[in-house]
Amino acid sequence: MPSTNNIAFTAPINPPGHSPVLTVDQIWNGLLLKIRSAETFVPAAIQSTKVVSESYDDNGNPVTVREVLFRESQKAVQETVTAFEASRVEFVQSEGSKINNVISEGADGELYMTYMFEWRHPGVSKEELAALAEKERTMSQMAVEGTIKVLRQLVEEKKL
Repeated sequence: MPSTNNIAFTAPINPPGHSPVLTVDQIWNGLLLKIRSAETFVPAAIQSTKVVSESYDDNGNPVTVREVLFRESQKAVQETVTAFEASRVEFVQSEGSKINNVISEGADGELYMTYMFEWRHPGVSKEELAALAEKERTMSQMAVEGTIKVLRQLVEEKKL
């Protein structure tokens, strides 16, 4: 029986009328900051981030092992985070769930942020999985739009 929800959400990074216009470098630096300080980007969900270790994979990509404390459950979860410059950051949780934050470019050079989630829920019923999927879809939209909002705010504050 399936026990995984695969969900993705995409939003434009620089929609008409929004300023400042964010560059790929600013966005990438923001995602690197998010690895070390997730609570800056999703304070409603994550209370704190603690870096456990830093290294590099066989391809030279930076790998950070971190522990995030989720606000609602007060549950600490260890994640292995790999940064693939300058297009995506992959978060793999200890129980196997995966999250990818992807910066992509459209045909006319416009920038998009996509979050892809592979939420694993072993042992849940089909009905429970469907209910979790609805909650996770809403959360994925809030996470993408919230990250873009925080990136823009950090650029305005000259922190990126």
